[in-house]
Amino acid sequence: LPSVPRGDPGPSLLAMIGPEFIVAIGDLLAKCQRTNHPHTNFGYRRLRNFSGNVPTPAGEETFEEWVEQAMQALDEWDVPEAQKKHRLTESLKGPASEAVRNLKLSKQDCTALDYLNILQEVFGRTEKAAELMYQYEHTYQRKDEKMTEYMRRLDKILHQILIKKGAEPATIDKIRMQQILRGAQPLDPVMLQLKTREGNRELKYLERIPAVREEEALLDEKSLRGEKEYLLTEADSLDAYRSEVDRQEQLVVPISTESAAEESTIPAYSEIQKTVKKVQEAQVELEQAHTDLCRVILKVAETQTDMQMFLTDMRTTGVAVASGQGPSNESPGASAAPSSKKRCFSCGEMGNFRTQCKNQRPEGKRVEEFLKPLEGLLSTAQAGNARGPK
Repeated sequence: LPSVPRGDPGPSLLAMIGPEFIVAIGDLLAKCQRTNHPHTNFGYRRLRNFSGNVPTPAGEETFEEWVEQAMQALDEWDVPEAQKKHRLTESLKGPASEAVRNLKLSKQDCTALDYLNILQEVFGRTEKAAELMYQYEHTYQRKDEKMTEYMRRLDKILHQILIKKGAEPATIDKIRMQQILRGAQPLDPVMLQLKTREGNRELKYLERIPAVREEEALLDEKSLRGEKEYLLTEADSLDAYRSEVDRQEQLVVPISTESAAEESTIPAYSEIQKTVKKVQEAQVELEQAHTDLCRVILKVAETQTDMQMFLTDMRTTGVAVASGQGPSNESPGASAAPSSKKRCFSCGEMGNFRTQCKNQRPEGKRVEEFLKPLEGLLSTAQAGNARGPK
């Protein structure tokens, strides 16, 4: 075999690969990693639902609140554009979802920012950027309103101005500081501290918020401490006043013992008079009750007498009928006479009435006379019951 001529070795494989090839391979790997991210949903918090219905249903947010969170999420999501659009559309429903659907029909290559823009056009505020800027410049701090609350109101309007592209993001801090200095209360203590701090230079947002909160906390602490000191001072003055009153009472000497005794007996005498008056009233009431009771007893006695007379007549009539002696020999007037006789309840005689009686007797005697027949009737009833049943 012929021998291979020995000469200079050929160029190596590494020498044939240039730096351009290595850079291209690196770009390809980076692109593959971005397109095929294995953890695109790791730590992802879904946006709250938004439908655009008015009034806002329970569990949803208003458009201003929702779009603010969505814009912050778009800046923070490190995912492809398709994934961003998917995350936005999964939180939309109802009229909001219809607005995005109509946008995709009219524009094929739309982005997630286009979704937010169309939602802003449909559900956002209708004021133009110039109108919002005018409203912002004429927003002033209310009386007794804290500086933080006033700044929060300004930030809401300023955010709408940014959405309408009425101001550049780089000038936001300057615009905010100018309006705070112009619209705050002239004697607001926090505002005075901000004006005098560091030569009245314009503070950025991150510098101004802590400064305002520190001043408000300091003012609250001072007011609370002042209230405590005021309460302590009031308590001390009240104690001093009480001690002075006690001292003056000890220095006061009674004018005389007799006058003090008289003053002490006056209330006791008035109490005795009241008690005597009550006893007299009770005595009058008892006498009235006794009189009423006597009247009731008299009525009962009269009723008993009438019943006794009626029973006597019935017995007489029954005996006459049983013996066969009728009232035929007597005249009709004579037969009717016993039934027509009436006893006077005043004098006890027959033939007149109490209203026509001229011989009225004392009340006590009449009661005794009426009670005697009642006792006789009761004794007769007891004697009849003693015989036992027939």
